[in-house]
Amino acid sequence: GRHRSRLVQPNTMKLLCLTVLGLPLAVSGQHMATSYAHYAKELHASKTRHEFDRVLRGLQGPGPGPGPDNSNGSSPSSECDTTDGDTCDNDGSTNYCDTSKLSYDMSTGKFSGSVVTNECNDQLRQYKSASASCEEQTIPSPSATNPGATPLLGRIAMTLSGGVNIYSAFEAGFNDCSTDGMPCACSGASCPGGMDVRTCEAHLDHSCTTTVDYEMFMDSCGGHAIPYHIHVDPVCNYISSDSGHSTLVGVSLDGYGIYGKFETANQRPCDLDVCHGHVGSVPVQEEYGVDKSVEVYHYHVQDTDIYPYTWTLGCYGDPDTPMDLETCKSLYDDCDDDMYTVETDDGTFEVDLYCPCFDVVQEGCDAAEM
Repeated sequence: GRHRSRLVQPNTMKLLCLTVLGLPLAVSGQHMATSYAHYAKELHASKTRHEFDRVLRGLQGPGPGPGPDNSNGSSPSSECDTTDGDTCDNDGSTNYCDTSKLSYDMSTGKFSGSVVTNECNDQLRQYKSASASCEEQTIPSPSATNPGATPLLGRIAMTLSGGVNIYSAFEAGFNDCSTDGMPCACSGASCPGGMDVRTCEAHLDHSCTTTVDYEMFMDSCGGHAIPYHIHVDPVCNYISSDSGHSTLVGVSLDGYGIYGKFETANQRPCDLDVCHGHVGSVPVQEEYGVDKSVEVYHYHVQDTDIYPYTWTLGCYGDPDTPMDLETCKSLYDDCDDDMYTVETDDGTFEVDLYCPCFDVVQEGCDAAEM
């Protein structure tokens, strides 16, 4: 079963992670998600320093991060006002994001066009600096299908305020510092690839024989690492509109908008599918082309403290296809395939590695409403 997280303060959560941007993959849809996961498993198992250095460039100091993933609709750009490799200021002042090429179709609720970003944080970053890398992301991505699997590692969406990466809940694994070295957060315990970030931290907090390096986990805006990216509720990237519906957080690679956690004032939506989407009214945000409130399919981020869980997207949804738990699992080869027993202060339970599909848990909603 799932357990309630003891991780009360998100600024105690920072996690060093493998990013898959720039991996030499030329696959799409469900197979892209599977290939990401399998590549990460092989990479983590090999512990090859050259491979870790290539994928984790910049984690030991300033320098360019991994390059864009062309198979996912991303390509290098020269439009940013920074030079690739420039240090991103922790206060967010060096962020560059251009959404002027995006257009919004109110009949479908989808964005199309592209976003140019230098991948610097646009909010206050609470630990070491990243470095700029200018790229242009096509929206929708050629690899995204509806319904379809999201990438299990790497970019699944971007914020619209800063073009900051939004990832799934997964990391590619932590070694035991005493036996295997980096990437690691403590001695005496490890996390396999495909475990969500909060379950991993809870496990290390319970099982490590040395103090956990919490500076490797997410900051108070829900993000970390190089390039900076978000795994959980991106609380710094949305507010409540006049109707109480949260404003836009960003755009998924399938083109649908991602909104904050509220549907109305202090009320979370109670009809989300397993992808975390539903059809409903969205607030006017003229800066992004949403110039009147309409009912469209869109996603909501989650803030539940239950784990294991997925706080961004479980899959790419479709308003015409009911997305229940089994339908979601059918999109991913690893669901129900690789179970891992994990110990936390809340007990011992099993995690379905690299499976982002969960029944939605929402505060204020009973089971009959979900």
